[in-house]
Amino acid sequence: MNPSYAYCALIDVLGYRSRLKGDQESGSFAFKDDLEEALRCFDGVNSAVFGVHAISDTVILTCTTHANFIEFLQVIKSVFLAFLKRGLFVRGGIAYSKHFQNNKLTYSHAIARSYELESSRAIHPRIVIDENIIQMHSGPGSTVQLRKADLVAQQNGVYFLHVLADPQWPAIYMSAKAAYERDKNGLIANEAALGKHVWFEEYLRTFVPTESKFEAYIERASLY
Repeated sequence: MNPSYAYCALIDVLGYRSRLKGDQESGSFAFKDDLEEALRCFDGVNSAVFGVHAISDTVILTCTTHANFIEFLQVIKSVFLAFLKRGLFVRGGIAYSKHFQNNKLTYSHAIARSYELESSRAIHPRIVIDENIIQMHSGPGSTVQLRKADLVAQQNGVYFLHVLADPQWPAIYMSAKAAYERDKNGLIANEAALGKHVWFEEYLRTFVPTESKFEAYIERASLY
């Protein structure tokens, strides 16, 4: 059987090695518990429509139907928020291309492209959406449906999954702030790791609802 086309999201857990090392040094299973709790977001996912495969620090989700694309994005958003609730940032890519999978073999241009997006374009704690998907959904009806769902943001020509719906913003803000407070001692002199928190705080600031109050939680530059 030849590969057919599918949507694929590849999502990586950021800071995986650091948290794993923390468990090893402390003799605890706190990180394992966080992963298990976060992955409970898949308990209610319709496995007949969405494929889910999680191993180590990577989660791969697939969807073979255009009709379920909006729901596919909603599932991915729930994954992002479930991990953030446990103090974990994720980063990923969403692509649409040829994909084949059975019990023995996975052959997928879609996975390869989503990995490329995650590793070279996402940069920050966000899930980048391939531009060809945006173009596919640029017809009159599709555009209205996609924009009405409030699931896509863009910055500097890069499209990514928008996770800051108004009702959820305060809880997301508190989760991001708590993650920073927990990690901040380990972020000292680690500019790459700090940069992920800085970007997400600015993302929160950009979409703060009018009824909510934003207070920066990351220390800014100061004179020596």
